[in-house]
Amino acid sequence: AGAPAAALQEKSGAVNSTADRAIDILLLFSEERPRWTLQEIAAHFGMPRTTSYRYINSLRAYALIVEDEKGGYRLGPRIFPLARIARAGISILNVAAPALEALNATFGEAVTFYERVDQEVIALTRLECRHRVRLTYIRGQLLPWPATASSKVLLANAALDEQQALLHLMEPVRYTRKTVASLKALRQVLERIRRQGYAYSDEERDQGVRGIAAPVFAGRRARYCISLSGPTFRLTDAKLPEMFAAVKNAAMSLSEALRGTEC
Repeated sequence: AGAPAAALQEKSGAVNSTADRAIDILLLFSEERPRWTLQEIAAHFGMPRTTSYRYINSLRAYALIVEDEKGGYRLGPRIFPLARIARAGISILNVAAPALEALNATFGEAVTFYERVDQEVIALTRLECRHRVRLTYIRGQLLPWPATASSKVLLANAALDEQQALLHLMEPVRYTRKTVASLKALRQVLERIRRQGYAYSDEERDQGVRGIAAPVFAGRRARYCISLSGPTFRLTDAKLPEMFAAVKNAAMSLSEALRGTEC
């Protein structure tokens, strides 16, 4: 009886390994990099091209990725209904929608609702700006170094033990000449963010881009944040105070609506 059980366990492990690798390939695709070639995927994972091609073919069979006319790969049409289903299952987006839409309508700038999941900062939804000049993508990652308003505000309001663990993993990166590039200075910034109730990034991650973010608490956890971002020529010094107040108030109202929940 032991041999069949061992064989079954070994087979199950192999299946899981194959599924894990296919998922890893799917997760390579991002707003920053929506297209990958076979050679790039193989090099990224250190796999032979034949092995990579086998995984890619499996994903293509389910329309999870598609091949373009130049031989590269992009996410396929099957992804879109899955994304809609996932979004529909996140009840907090329904609660947050009025506040996000109001900010977007008032200032005409991009408004993003983020969630922190461990070390990741994930954009749950984004309302594009209403101007002709747009920012194509707003980064929000914590690692290797938080420089956006969203990443700083979520780190600043993390539980102390979580914050210390994350800081331990971080290494300063000077993305621009305005980036706060020392751990000591970052700790001071985080303390100021906690006191004032919002974070501000002035070309610290990308030149010419400003961002404002405020934490949204679900229960006692600052798990989410609202972010407003745009180019410096529209987020001017004269407009910033009004924007600071509006983003902070929107986040406080949403936190109040979520009081007593763990969404």
